[in-house]
Amino acid sequence: MKYRAYQIGILLLSMFIFSSKINADDLNTGISIASGHGDCSIIPIRVGLQRDFGHKLRPESTFPLGGYWEGSLYYMHGKAAKNPGSHKSLFAAAAAGVLRFEKREKTCLGWPYLDAGIGLSLLSRKEIGGKQLGINFQFEDRVGLGIRFGENRQYDLGYRLVHFSNASIAKHNSGINLHLLVFSYWF
Repeated sequence: MKYRAYQIGILLLSMFIFSSKINADDLNTGISIASGHGDCSIIPIRVGLQRDFGHKLRPESTFPLGGYWEGSLYYMHGKAAKNPGSHKSLFAAAAAGVLRFEKREKTCLGWPYLDAGIGLSLLSRKEIGGKQLGINFQFEDRVGLGIRFGENRQYDLGYRLVHFSNASIAKHNSGINLHLLVFSYWF
């Protein structure tokens, strides 16, 4: 039976949501939506679900190290290339671990942070807009920055640079770069 990336993504997100005991005292979950632009005039739309690691290294530091797990679904739409068989869109499902350096003390705007992470993704197609991705399996690398704000740090606005690549596992490895503006709500 052949599964599409979005079906596997829904399954992964469901497992992610119900993977641990839900307790309002120790659960820090976020939902996000993002869009932006990328290579080959790709316009991505992305939804994600985040779960905080729950622990911080160096908690007394100015920038303690924490992080979160994230499951996400993408829809990418771009221009089809002139070659036959070129696709204008694809779906992707991804799961990643993300490290976050977040300022412990509030600034005048909120709590600034830096993110870096790597994950695994499954794409519905091996090509979009003339970019030959080689295989459906891709790594999803990311770096970002942003600020959390609100009385309880519940709002999060940030920028992410996301790179999809198969790390030369396949013959073709054009990769895709995406620039995303991300808004998250944590509860």
